[in-house]
Amino acid sequence: MPKSSKYKNRATKNRVQLFGFLFGTGVFYFLATLPPIMLKRFPMPWLVCWSDPLAPGACPAGTVQYFLGGNLFPFFGLGILVVIGALFGRMVCGWLCPFGYLQDIAYQMRKVTKWIVVALFALFVVYLVWTSPMFTTLPLRRMIQMGNTTGTIAWIARYVGIFGVIFALFFINFKKFTVSVNLSNWGRFFFFLFPFVIFPIFVIDPALNTGGPWFCKVCPSGTAFAAIPQFLINGLPREMFPFLGLDRQSPFIPYGMASYQDIRGMGQVMFGLKISSFILLFWLTMLSKRVFCKFACPIGFIYSGFNYFAAVRVVVDKEKCKGEKCNVCWKVCPMDIKLYERGATSHCIGCLECVDRCPFNAAYLVRPGLLNFMFSRKRYAIAPEK
Repeated sequence: MPKSSKYKNRATKNRVQLFGFLFGTGVFYFLATLPPIMLKRFPMPWLVCWSDPLAPGACPAGTVQYFLGGNLFPFFGLGILVVIGALFGRMVCGWLCPFGYLQDIAYQMRKVTKWIVVALFALFVVYLVWTSPMFTTLPLRRMIQMGNTTGTIAWIARYVGIFGVIFALFFINFKKFTVSVNLSNWGRFFFFLFPFVIFPIFVIDPALNTGGPWFCKVCPSGTAFAAIPQFLINGLPREMFPFLGLDRQSPFIPYGMASYQDIRGMGQVMFGLKISSFILLFWLTMLSKRVFCKFACPIGFIYSGFNYFAAVRVVVDKEKCKGEKCNVCWKVCPMDIKLYERGATSHCIGCLECVDRCPFNAAYLVRPGLLNFMFSRKRYAIAPEK
C-alpha cells in the first residue's frame, strides 16, 4: 500500500461523510415536501430525527417505534434497514450517519471542541432557562415577572447546581478510555430491548395516549438536530414565518417553518434531561471514540448483525494478524475496537482505516464484483473467498 494512500482514502471518506451530513441535516431539506419525491415519508438508513427542520427524510428508529406502539409490525422501516444491512452492514454508520460524523469531529478536535462546546452550550442553557421551562413548569423570565423572589432564587441555585456540575467535568483532566466490547454489547442490547422495543409496545405515553417512541425522548441525535434547532427557531421574530416570505405550500420552506408554532412551553423536565444528557454525551465523546454508536444506538445494533455476512464487509486473516503485538487497527479505528477480538466484528463500521494501514495486510475488504467501481482492487486488498 503506498504511504500516501491512507491520506487519499481518508479524504474520500471525509467527503462522503460531509455529504451524508449535509444531505441528512442540511441543504437538501426541500426534498422532504417536494412532490412527487416527498422523502419525509421514507425512513433514512441512518439515525436522524423526523422533527429536524432541515432533514429530508424520516428517522428509521422513530418509524419502527411508531408501528410498534400501534401494535403493528414495521415491515417498511425494518425492510429498509435489512436491505441496507445485507449490502453494507454498518458501513452506513461510518460513511453516512450525520450523528456519527458529529462524534468523529468532536473527538478529533477535542482540545478545541471543549472550549467551543462549553461556550455554545453555556449560552444555549442560559437562553433556555430564561425563555423556556427547564426542570420546572415556568421559564425563569416568567418567575421573575411574577415577583416570586424565593422561588426564583431556588431555581437559579438549582440550575447552577445541575449545569455547574456538568460543565465542570469539561475542565477536569480525565484520561481517555475505551468502552470494552462486552460492556458495549450489553449496553446496546439494553437500549435496543427496553426503550426501543418493549416500551413502545407496553408503556403508554401520556401525551399521545398510545405506546410512544420512547427512545426518541432520549435520542441525542434528535436533541442535536431537532430539539435544539426547534427551540432556537422559535426565538426568531414571528414575521419570519413563513420562512423568507415564501408561500406556505412551497417545498422550499424548511419543515415546521411554514407557520409560527411556539413550542418552548413544552420544555419542562424531559427537555432539561435531554439537554443535560446530550452535554454529558459530548463530554464522553471527547474521552472515548463514538460512545453512543458503540453503547446505545439501536440502528447500529440492527446493522451489526449483518456485519458477519454483508455483501461488503471487513474481515481479518487470523494467520497474518499479530494481535496485541501490533494493535495498529485499534489505534486507527474510529470505533476504538480491536478487530481481531471476539465479538468486535459487530462494531466495525467499515471505515477501511485498518485495511489501509495494517502493516501485515491482515485486514481485508470483501465485496462482490459488481461493487468494484466503489472499492477498487488496485487500492484495497481483497479477501479470498473460502
